[in-house]
Amino acid sequence: MGALLSTARSLLNLLLPFTNPNTPVIQDLIHTAVLCGTLYYAPQIAEYYNVCRNPPVYIDDTQQTGSEQDNAALGNPPDDIPIDENLVLQPDTDDGEEVEPPPLAPTPPPGQARAPPAEPAVWGGVNGDDQPQFAEAGPANADRPRPTPANRVVGAKKAKSLARKDQRRAYHEFHRQEAELRRLREAEGREEREAALQAEKARRAEVEREIAEREKSERERKKEEERREQEEERERRDRVVQRVRREVGGKGAVDLVDLAWEEGKDKVWIEKLIRASGMLSQVEKAGSHTMITGDGWLVRIDAVLMQKAYADAVAFGDSNEGKVSFSELGGILEKAVRARVKALAH
Repeated sequence: MGALLSTARSLLNLLLPFTNPNTPVIQDLIHTAVLCGTLYYAPQIAEYYNVCRNPPVYIDDTQQTGSEQDNAALGNPPDDIPIDENLVLQPDTDDGEEVEPPPLAPTPPPGQARAPPAEPAVWGGVNGDDQPQFAEAGPANADRPRPTPANRVVGAKKAKSLARKDQRRAYHEFHRQEAELRRLREAEGREEREAALQAEKARRAEVEREIAEREKSERERKKEEERREQEEERERRDRVVQRVRREVGGKGAVDLVDLAWEEGKDKVWIEKLIRASGMLSQVEKAGSHTMITGDGWLVRIDAVLMQKAYADAVAFGDSNEGKVSFSELGGILEKAVRARVKALAH
């Protein structure tokens, strides 16, 4: 591969100027002038060579019929293409066989002047010579109508080409007619479709309006329910707090669980409410302490209650060899609280 590349590079360096630094400048300039002149005159030299090698052949256009010219310009189309019946076909005469002449041209329309047929030549003039006598000079075939696409004589290949054109024209005409029919059908029912569309739009707008009104009323109802629930919750809290304050102030203790069940709530709710309302510090008096027991009681313990509890504990210890545990002390204190609540309730 390297040898091929080096060979190609050597050939290019040999053909192009200014590639070898050892070559004199004048030689490179002459090389450049020769190369430019060769490139400039090369097309003319090639054309002259082709003309000398293949001289042109001139053909008389009058000797070539119309069918031959058409056949030379067209390729071989398929043989199964239908041919228009109005065309006058001229059979191929490549084998030299004589054929009958084509039919006469159609009769010209009325009112058009028709030249009389040319008289045959008369042999033997007036002076007794043998020269034929012809009619006056004029255009050839003056009485024949001008050829048109409907009456011209064409070859088989040209006829097939015309048949293909007719097929394409019929194909496009068919699609054009189909499109026109579709447009007509659409135009016929356009008013009914537009009326139905407007009615459907109006119906949908009415349905959407009803849905929007229903959603609006639903939102308002929910807001009203939330507002009423909030109002009821606030009243419930105020009622519970007032009752707890009254019970603790009068009896010194209250059962929070019973109050919660009366309001439809639980122990956790009422404990949170009491702690959040600051009830524990509000109901305390001098020398007393307020607390929430494990059973859900809010109790205010003062000096009088503790004295009674200690007295009961001493009596219990005397009967139990002087031993009182914390749980037993708690039970004694609970009995004292319940006894005070029962006594104040009556």
